[in-house]
Amino acid sequence: MEHDPVQVEELLRKSAAELSISIPDSAIPRFRDYLRELKKWNKAINLTAIQDDREIVVKHFVDSLAGLKVIEMTKEKYLLDVGAGAGFPALPIKLVRPDLSVELLEPSEKKGSFLRYMIGSLGLQQTTIATIKLEDYVNRRSIQRLYDCIVVRAFKVDNLGLVLGSLLKDGGKVVLYRATKVERDFKLDSLALIREVEYELPFGYGHRTLSVFSKLIG
Repeated sequence: MEHDPVQVEELLRKSAAELSISIPDSAIPRFRDYLRELKKWNKAINLTAIQDDREIVVKHFVDSLAGLKVIEMTKEKYLLDVGAGAGFPALPIKLVRPDLSVELLEPSEKKGSFLRYMIGSLGLQQTTIATIKLEDYVNRRSIQRLYDCIVVRAFKVDNLGLVLGSLLKDGGKVVLYRATKVERDFKLDSLALIREVEYELPFGYGHRTLSVFSKLIG
């Protein structure tokens, strides 16, 4: 499927609706721009192995938006994306939830350049980039904000519970995008598994799970 604005809009709305997610009209042109620029930049920078429009829309955009199933619409305002890559899941979430304050953590300078370009091109406010490794980010003295929610889609977090927990407010959540539910022996120190939500991507593109961990208080 090649880029067609009408088809992209229909696909985006229909696929999101299958997961009970609505997309505001104002976000549609931005998703189209995101798709166009992602494919353009992907020719020079390895952002995604997926080339087909339908797969990008479903596997990247809609799968990212699935996180809204566990991100509370009214309470959670400060969101951190660890290992943001090409902006998934944080940028699609930001397009639907413009009220969120978002930081994207991505150590690759090349991917960081793409993210900065997209933030400017899409006119996103309260959205920043940190091109630094997670461990260095935690130790950076200038960090003052604690986050309500941390999303992780393409980054291994084994044994990083304490690190992630140090960036969360008390009661804050870490949302892991996974193919399967966590194993019984999977643990994140300082964080407790509180919920798992399973869903199927449209067009048979796969089974997914959102594993939600909460910061232990006290």
